[in-house]
Amino acid sequence: MQDEISKTLKVGSDFLEFYQKGVERLKAKDLEFSERYIANMSHFEKVMPHIYENFKDYTPTNKYVYLEESGDLNLIDKEAGCSIFNSNPKELARERVSSYLKKPKTSSLTIARNQAHFSKHVQYCNKMSEILHSEQEKNQELLETPAYVPAMLMFGLELGYQLEVLLDSITVKHLYIYERNSDFFYYSLFSIDWISIFDKFNSDGHTLNFLIGVEPENLLDKYLIQLEENGYFWAPKTYLYAAHRSELNLKAMNEFAETFPRQAMGWGFFDDALMGIAQGLVPQNNRRVAAVPLENKKNLPRWIQDTPVFIVGNGPSLDNAIDLIKEYRQSIIVICCGSTINTLNRVGIKPDFQVDVERMKLTADKFHFLSTNYLKGIVGLTVDVMHPSFYRYFDRVVMGGKPGEAIATLIGAEVAKEGYHYANMNNSGPFVANLALSYCSLFGFNNLYFTGVDNGYKNSGSHHSKHSGYYKDGEETGFQSFINAKTVKVTGNLGGVIHSTNEMNLSRVQLGNLLKVLNKRKGFSCFNLSDGAKIEGAKALDINDVLIVDEEIDRDVLMKTLFDIRTIPEPDSIRSKTANESLHMSDCLKVIKSLYTSWESQYKSREEVCQMLWRCHRSIYFLKATQHRYIYDLMKGSFTYAAFYMLSALYSIEDEISAVDAAEAIFSVWQEFLDEMPSMLEEAAYFIDIGNDHLKKHYNG
Repeated sequence: MQDEISKTLKVGSDFLEFYQKGVERLKAKDLEFSERYIANMSHFEKVMPHIYENFKDYTPTNKYVYLEESGDLNLIDKEAGCSIFNSNPKELARERVSSYLKKPKTSSLTIARNQAHFSKHVQYCNKMSEILHSEQEKNQELLETPAYVPAMLMFGLELGYQLEVLLDSITVKHLYIYERNSDFFYYSLFSIDWISIFDKFNSDGHTLNFLIGVEPENLLDKYLIQLEENGYFWAPKTYLYAAHRSELNLKAMNEFAETFPRQAMGWGFFDDALMGIAQGLVPQNNRRVAAVPLENKKNLPRWIQDTPVFIVGNGPSLDNAIDLIKEYRQSIIVICCGSTINTLNRVGIKPDFQVDVERMKLTADKFHFLSTNYLKGIVGLTVDVMHPSFYRYFDRVVMGGKPGEAIATLIGAEVAKEGYHYANMNNSGPFVANLALSYCSLFGFNNLYFTGVDNGYKNSGSHHSKHSGYYKDGEETGFQSFINAKTVKVTGNLGGVIHSTNEMNLSRVQLGNLLKVLNKRKGFSCFNLSDGAKIEGAKALDINDVLIVDEEIDRDVLMKTLFDIRTIPEPDSIRSKTANESLHMSDCLKVIKSLYTSWESQYKSREEVCQMLWRCHRSIYFLKATQHRYIYDLMKGSFTYAAFYMLSALYSIEDEISAVDAAEAIFSVWQEFLDEMPSMLEEAAYFIDIGNDHLKKHYNG
């Protein structure tokens, strides 16, 4: 026992002596490190003053810094009782970077071809996809990291040694540096030459983006802000580098992977944008606009804020909640999501609100099965891209803005002239429950319950309520099946595993994203009663534990109040304009021509093509802050898809010349699409979906 104690004391004594020598070495070179710190901070003050302000008076949590014999800085992990790096941090950095470059990890995305879709966008994307896959099949796959990387997200900075080695080895166009531990960034100001790193990003279109001190769960929100500015098309081909594998870093990487659909879905496209304009400008006598005053915004009365609101989806677990909804019906507001209305009609429940988001005529066809008497009094909640036939089924409809849509920009400009802010329904897709939650946010409801909002299923044969139109006599009707659907496994709200499609999972992520904001409201609460996927920010609650003691609601007063303080009559300036009058053709044609001629010469390198895509992106993106923002909304989606296919060719084919040739072939298809756009703009007023009989034939409404 005494020998063990002696050995422990000896180890501790040796380690202390080792650390003290390291501190002495650091003191001897204090001037050198201090001068580097001052030079770095002076540069940050000029180019990124926000980072300078954050670190000019920074005090690190870990103060156990010392200098190795190799001349490299190192830190003591006090809890572990050892150094964070080995005795030669720079050499370790070279080894890690060398290993990564030989076998890099990247984000990836495959867009399925849809031969049945009628839109020009999809037709041309199919052609681009065919070229991409053909070229990939006859060329060797790019496995190692190329000399020029379009985008890289670096998880962890450490002391910056790995960053230096990386940038000495490759050129990165858009570099995002994530480091949760601010101490590491602080010490990097002493350990590496940040000025020379900034010099590597002085080339046009090269960006250095910092995500320092950001919690893992907030990483994507911060990253998306920078990604939108740099271009969403880089996201599906971003190189991912993990400098270290701390608990927080691993959590950030998992968060990034789980929320990837937010980066790679919902880009929109040209035909869809035209359809939104055509349909949104059809005059509707029963439509009001969701809007709040630019000044003096009013809050709901407290009793309305606290009224229990049930957001009701059509998931399989809805069947367990039917009796609960009936029991409390007079004391709650029921917001019905999409096809759930046919289910509720069948079980004898009438909702207060009906929410729909998809612009296709099929969305409104489900009301064909419902009686006029049943629909009377229900308020429709939708967005400005909605099909015109939706409005004829309801006495009153509230229309909000679909974010990123050209029609939302056009209507928003007219609403602003009236002294109001047009309500863009953020996080309103991809499913109806997302829009329902967006309306709850706008209205100010603070007491929410999800039921039947499953975002998945336990088995593919039971994907919706058994009372829904997806089934008849216990069998699928043929309207939609999930038997062969590609799914991911997610955590169940009440335990177990839920199978979720990509869109269902994106809906879940988007709900959690909005709830993150809503949970900051005073008095806000959201309970998830669904036996489906867990939604971040919603407390799991078993149906048997629900207790509502509120009195019967005065619905007339509640509805009048909502209409008075959260909506306005539709401005006449919207109702009087046609689609062609709203679009300034000459301005649109200038943008189309600039994109068409952007491949100016015979490019030979990945870098040249990436720079061309960057110039195209910027020519569109800069319109966002002008009166021509609607052109940005029109063009960004289809350009993003085209750029994605070109980038996929560049970074999946090993031979650089072959990769560039494949990208050029894809660009030629993009030019074909651009050729058609002027005539499509001329016909904009007629881009109203004519629909088909699929729902009427196969849906058991």
